Amino acid sequence: MNGVPLRCHAAASALLGFTLLTAPALRAQAPTIDTVIVITHDVFDAAEASRNTAFAIANAIRFKTRPEIVRRELLFRAGQPYDSARVAETERNLRRLGLFREVTIDTTRIAGGLAAVVETRDGWTTELQLNARSTGGEFTWSVGLEERNFAGVAAAVGAQYRRDADRTAWTFLAGWNRVLGSPLLLAGAYDDRSDGRLGVWAVGFPFRALGDKTGLEWTGEAGRYRVLQFRDGDAIDTLQRRALRLRMGGAVAPYTADDGYVRTGLVAQVKREAYVAWADTSSPVPDSVSGVVGLQLDWRRARFEVVTHYNGFAREEDLDLSTRIRLAAWVAPAAFGYRRSGVGPELEAQTGVAWGRAFVRLEVQANGLFTTDGLDSARVWSGLTVASRIASRHATVLHLEAGVRRGLPPGAEFDLGHGLGPRAFDSHAFTGTRSVWGTLEHRWFAVDEVLHLMGIGVAGFLDFGGAWYADQPARAGGDVGIGLRLGATRATGANVGRFDLAYRFGDEWSVADGGSGHRWVLSFGRSYTF
Repeated sequence: MNGVPLRCHAAASALLGFTLLTAPALRAQAPTIDTVIVITHDVFDAAEASRNTAFAIANAIRFKTRPEIVRRELLFRAGQPYDSARVAETERNLRRLGLFREVTIDTTRIAGGLAAVVETRDGWTTELQLNARSTGGEFTWSVGLEERNFAGVAAAVGAQYRRDADRTAWTFLAGWNRVLGSPLLLAGAYDDRSDGRLGVWAVGFPFRALGDKTGLEWTGEAGRYRVLQFRDGDAIDTLQRRALRLRMGGAVAPYTADDGYVRTGLVAQVKREAYVAWADTSSPVPDSVSGVVGLQLDWRRARFEVVTHYNGFAREEDLDLSTRIRLAAWVAPAAFGYRRSGVGPELEAQTGVAWGRAFVRLEVQANGLFTTDGLDSARVWSGLTVASRIASRHATVLHLEAGVRRGLPPGAEFDLGHGLGPRAFDSHAFTGTRSVWGTLEHRWFAVDEVLHLMGIGVAGFLDFGGAWYADQPARAGGDVGIGLRLGATRATGANVGRFDLAYRFGDEWSVADGGSGHRWVLSFGRSYTF
């Protein structure tokens, strides 16, 4: 009776041993790449440009991506075995640059050798930005010019003027992903506002691929600008924030693989910050300098799905369904400028799963600061996205999120309205330290390309949610309606505009609540992406 299991165990052990011995040999049998060919295309191909003078002019006035810009992002080289995981990650990294509307990597045989053919089609990166947003009782707009592929080297420069609900501003930006072909990243932006100014910057050698072993970044901000606090749709306080913040972080990856990594590192921050009553901005304010040091651990099991007709039209999108956990512990000693010594734990987590043409993604973020007196400040947020693409050109998306904040600086409250949260409500309609909102939207991407320029679709939606303070009852409103979707098919990214007719219900739409008093409103702006 015992002989059969023993013989089975022996056979299984022999099979396992054979598998372990032959696994390296099987991997070694992957064909070797003999050459890598990079082909870059303009926004409109030669046939389209020859038939349409306007397309030919459009190609002529912009920068075409140089082949070496593509080559430096490749995670494979001639002489290496073909690795499908590295090819897929290379495609994702190229799409993430925001330069291309299409990326394909294929193989072919040339004179008996294996050639990897990398082909990219540029998106329209020279943008004359004419943006507008309306929620019935409020209209905001911006105009600007931005080039994300200056000189064809993946450098960005731009300027924009915007008129928001609270201020006007000129914004100037510049960035270079790989300075002179090196791993160095430089980026910065400057906001010249009607009520202040703010500059931000980033310099470093960031992680760009799952297999990268080290990363180093230095970021900062400096400025003086007005901060408004709202309650029940009305401004209750006006302050000026004066800040200089310097932050440096470095990490190493003791473990890397084609499907994930483990990274650990240190982060240090020095900050000088003060909030002054707007009426007292001319008064001198003593410096308030503080510093923190943190240790972080980041684990990720990568999993991506490539889809179309989800956030945009026929263009491929990378859905990140990875399982990731990032833990950090911050130390804020009184010797570093704080009133009391404290410790701050931090958690970021995400996971997702795909079932055929449907998927679910869950995200959680939480951090806090504990001192000898207990919990000093904290924020918790969670989001859930469920989507289905059962029918061709159709996507149904349910997104829910909720959060709580406590003890944070002025202006850090939840602030829903005018494009964030329920789409048919004005700016600052719902503000507070608690927030819950969600949307259910069905999208039909009816036509992918009209006149080689745009896609056309329609959508039906239901939004509901709000924000409130701990000392008041929940305040929420919603809307339901239908809308038109227009997407620039030669641009990069989803880049879809929405024109929605919405019927409002709940709080904050009536005149008594400070709204326009109209239930039916026309709302337009950027389409929601999840």
